[in-house]
Amino acid sequence: MRAILAAVVMLQALITGDCLLCEKCLASGTTQCSGIFKQCPPDVTHCEKGVENTTIGDLVAVTAFKDCMNPSKEAACGRELYFQNSVFTFRISRTCCDSDFCNKGEVEVPALDKTPNGYKCDECFTDESSDSCIPTGEIQCTGEQNTCHSYSGKAIIPGYTLTPFGMKGCATPDFCEIFDQVATQVFVDESLCVPAKKL
Repeated sequence: MRAILAAVVMLQALITGDCLLCEKCLASGTTQCSGIFKQCPPDVTHCEKGVENTTIGDLVAVTAFKDCMNPSKEAACGRELYFQNSVFTFRISRTCCDSDFCNKGEVEVPALDKTPNGYKCDECFTDESSDSCIPTGEIQCTGEQNTCHSYSGKAIIPGYTLTPFGMKGCATPDFCEIFDQVATQVFVDESLCVPAKKL
């Protein structure tokens, strides 16, 4: 069946023009997915694949994805976005490529660097209010995190309903500028990034 679908997509590409062909899938609870190949819109120049991982306490929501890369989000290509405090983590990594069928195969998840890096941020977390939370302490940043991020608003995280959130913690560079989620739906009241403090 998959071979028939691929043949149909390739035939359509020959008829309608030279558009990129990318695999498309979305699967929760796993770091791998496979799906159908689709013809991308004419302005798309890259395919993508990656994994989104959100943890709140004991709840872990993992989603694998592959798709045509939205041209407005190409700054996220090859970047890992990572936020953490003692209660909540959000991590998304993706790779991009620029030829037909190039995002097929396994999704590679880079190893997480948990090495303290000499920076720290205020931290707090609440899922009872969308107001900015008051810091309850500090957290040491790890890996490439050199930014303090503060978020307030609402979100739908896989396994949750629409919930208000307020949080502060460590984040990777440019987290606010190129933040892009796949499975999590975010409704931002406030999102601020400032340089982290040296220990």
